Amino acid sequence: MSVRQTIKRHYKIISLLRLRAMSYEEVQEEMNMDPDSREENLMTSQRTFQRDILDIASIYGIEIESDRSQSKYYIKDDLEETHSQRLRENFEILNAIRLSKSLGNSLVFEERRSLGTQNMAGLLHAIQNSLKVKFDYHKFYDDTDSKREVMPIALKEARNRWYLIAKDVDNIIKNFALDRIVSLMITEIKFKPISYNVNQEFKDTFGIINGTNEKPVNVLLSFTPREGRYIESLPLHRSQKLISKDDKEYLFTYFIRPTYDFKMELLSYGDQVKVFEPKILQKEIREQLQSALNSY
Repeated sequence: MSVRQTIKRHYKIISLLRLRAMSYEEVQEEMNMDPDSREENLMTSQRTFQRDILDIASIYGIEIESDRSQSKYYIKDDLEETHSQRLRENFEILNAIRLSKSLGNSLVFEERRSLGTQNMAGLLHAIQNSLKVKFDYHKFYDDTDSKREVMPIALKEARNRWYLIAKDVDNIIKNFALDRIVSLMITEIKFKPISYNVNQEFKDTFGIINGTNEKPVNVLLSFTPREGRYIESLPLHRSQKLISKDDKEYLFTYFIRPTYDFKMELLSYGDQVKVFEPKILQKEIREQLQSALNSY
């Protein structure tokens, strides 16, 4: 059996047991009803299934146990890391693309410009080997290009875009959108590894703007039930906590820097959100909304 089949079988088992507890026979039955699983011949013996359970725990951090009284398997601890989850999701998308090639318009993608992912491998090589990089950078706000030479630190995703976090020639940490990087060149110039914890630096930030004067504050937001259900299922920020919900509103708290990115996100919800705290943020959002009204 190929490595691809093994990975697909692991992902299928994880997906099924995240829905509900199942016996070995039920897992095989569900796979047998799935055209892709049948095509890939993912059904296995119980011995292989037991080996899959051990592999899933060691590779993905997802511990599966057996309820012997009901002869069913269930997920006990789901500690799948973000990068592992993203790899699994991307694998499933690639598989869906493969299946959709002969199915006309069954899989429809949003049209958007390139994410600049063609530069990821080169940038990761430069990061891991502490090599300076050079590139032309296109600035949207004035439609010009500038030549850059930087010391790359990390790649970070924010709001469906990828960014290079790097220190420039002025020793300032900056971010560069990958889709605006042109003519990337990996130099042979080594630099001393930079002590900069990206996760720590951005943990209280929404989006990609960082290094500003804003301090993290406690934010209290009220969403309409319609929008609140979406926010509950897909949090705005890692610090999000649901305080209460009823048929009138959903209340969430955050500990976050009120940066430009965060304010723009709040404005995008229009009348579906209300800022309660802090008052200064409430005032700024109200003024922005009033300014928008004045434009009409």
